[in-house]
Amino acid sequence: MGIFGNSSPFDQDVERATSENNTHEEWGLILEICDRAGASPQAAKECLRAVLRRLAHPDPHVQVHAATLLDACVNNCGRNFHLEVASRDFETEFRRLVARAQPAVAQRLRALLRKWAEGEFRSDPALDLIPSLHNKLRAEAGEAAPARAPEAAPAPPAASAAQREQEELARAIALSLREAGPAPAASLYPRVEALPEPAPQQPAPRKVRALYDFEAAEDNELTFLAGEIVHVTDSSDPNWWKGYNERGEGLFPANFVTSELSSPRASPAPRARSVQFAAEEPRIDEAAMDAALALLHEADPEAAADDGAELARLEARVAAAGPLVDAALERADRRHARLTQLSAELVDALNLYHELMRDALKPPPPAAPFPPLAAFPPPHPAQR
Repeated sequence: MGIFGNSSPFDQDVERATSENNTHEEWGLILEICDRAGASPQAAKECLRAVLRRLAHPDPHVQVHAATLLDACVNNCGRNFHLEVASRDFETEFRRLVARAQPAVAQRLRALLRKWAEGEFRSDPALDLIPSLHNKLRAEAGEAAPARAPEAAPAPPAASAAQREQEELARAIALSLREAGPAPAASLYPRVEALPEPAPQQPAPRKVRALYDFEAAEDNELTFLAGEIVHVTDSSDPNWWKGYNERGEGLFPANFVTSELSSPRASPAPRARSVQFAAEEPRIDEAAMDAALALLHEADPEAAADDGAELARLEARVAAAGPLVDAALERADRRHARLTQLSAELVDALNLYHELMRDALKPPPPAAPFPPLAAFPPPHPAQR
């Protein structure tokens, strides 16, 4: 029969009906294929060629769909299709498919062959090849010939065979779905026990006291002054916490606040360029930085130890303000980036404005000139 030699006009529809992406049988398309295949002997041959080509597909899911389509054609396409099935070419291809298929698919094909042998192909001598093939396969598998059931009670074996077919089909589809991975639509309907646990209730906000002034550089930051109370709602990030005060809600540096609420720091006095330092909390002191730089420039290795002790105190004071300097630099960087973005947007807007103005000031295209008077014919003497 040469099923793999030439293409078939049924290939496209058969591939759609047996696609590995199908989650159910496409019965509308299957019945349409059956109507076309039963129209003539040539159509039956072409349809069987396309179905057998899909039965040879390496994906078991495709093979199961192709077996269902083949059974539907046998049941609905009539004698033309039966004669093509009851042929030596089909027997050769069927043996090869059963030998190479996975166990579940092979059992499905054997069950279909048994159903055909005991049904449509049983009493017609022209179709005797199918019952003969069924008996040969059973003998090769070492199975004993089944005892013929009494004519009065054929229902139980048929029901048992149908049940086995359904079980084999379900196992084959489950196997192919596991190999292909989870279906995309499975997550649309989660099981009840798989639903996520309800989110735990958020703890009550805790109070902290601001150590330093903080001015928001972004819309999502919180401004506060030294000594103010801030209510913390989220402290999961070690560097930036979230909270609120009477000004609003937003993010702020975690090292700008303390959980000690008993002794708030007094408002800072106006800055004075002095190098007298008391035991107080770290802050950015420009006077200390200037004094430390001056001592470093004027340092003499042979000077007295007093200068070294003073320089050490200044360095300790400046080093303690290091995190505050880093935070200030970070805010400055964010503001600079924002200003750069705004500048670029402003330049783009100005360029667009100038372009629109140039287009608006362009003179309109000249109108089409009127034809000269000489182009009009003179009036007829009778019309004067």
